[in-house]
Amino acid sequence: MESKFLDVIRIQIKSIYNVQRLSLSNSAGAIQIEKSIGKVVNAAIIGAPNSGKSTLINKILERKVCATSNKVHTTTKLARAICYDNDTQIIFLDTPGVVTDKEQNKYKLPESMKQACKKSLSCADVIGVVHDVSNRWTKERLHPTVLEMLNMVVNVPSFLIINKVDLLKSKKQLLDIIRNLTNGVIAGNPVPSYYTPQSKDQGFANFSDVFLVSALNGDGVKDIKEYLISNSKVRKLQYASDKWSDRSTETLIEEAARAKFLDFLAQEIPYHLETKLEYYDDNEAEGKVTCSLSVACPSERIVKLIAGAGGGRLQQIKSSLRNDLVDMIKKPVTVDINLIPKNKPSCEQEIL
Repeated sequence: MESKFLDVIRIQIKSIYNVQRLSLSNSAGAIQIEKSIGKVVNAAIIGAPNSGKSTLINKILERKVCATSNKVHTTTKLARAICYDNDTQIIFLDTPGVVTDKEQNKYKLPESMKQACKKSLSCADVIGVVHDVSNRWTKERLHPTVLEMLNMVVNVPSFLIINKVDLLKSKKQLLDIIRNLTNGVIAGNPVPSYYTPQSKDQGFANFSDVFLVSALNGDGVKDIKEYLISNSKVRKLQYASDKWSDRSTETLIEEAARAKFLDFLAQEIPYHLETKLEYYDDNEAEGKVTCSLSVACPSERIVKLIAGAGGGRLQQIKSSLRNDLVDMIKKPVTVDINLIPKNKPSCEQEIL
């Protein structure tokens, strides 16, 4: 029943505007273009922390390239994830969630996070704004910093992605929420039955499209991919067709491990860990990957807390990380994690 209601909402939204689709003929009679030339679209994906940006990108790529967790600020640096579909290359600019000075100090976040979102907008052909509709405190308004960034680049086409619609208890709220987030305007056309909101600062009136999705289960994600392909432009391909990230596999493994600690550990503990890849071997002959990570912990007490009784929690972390790496690399993976206390005395100190 809920699925049918969402379909009705989607039809109502699409009736408001007509999205122009761009296409190039792939028929035998089409002009031959050299292999290094194709269609490319750079898509900046922005939004509040934990809105589901990385999960959405992973679902479109069908590969867990972007680290995800159930805590805020999993992504700390601007990263590119690449999807190649026929002759079209979609380059996702996965950005950190917007961060305040207070959050930066609380979670020991790098200074670069504050500028990463804004930098991504400068090289974007289109901007996707992911909004968590399941958060009852913020579902009716865009994050102020997101709105500020959108107003800085009003000439860049942007679209709204309303995420986690499966968690919304009453789907009948959706039209009202869409009106608030768009200031009652989509693609220059008014949303029917629009009422004047209490504050016009809560939404953005320049969105060209609105999508209702559940990034976690993939509902509605295909429509976003088709939309991005339709907005691609003929140009030189920036990456090889088999490339799925601009970052090394080694770096992606470290980030995946960091995200896993965020998932399994409480409060701010995981933000104080330093994860480093000590060993990495991609055995092409055997078709498998072997890697080992060291994790510097603030104290011996934290090491014991992470390991859990009999090392049980650490085994759970390793098992879950292994599954994510298999989903990323698409090969069997063997992974080991070594916990190291930072304040462990040296050999000389132990003797004394």
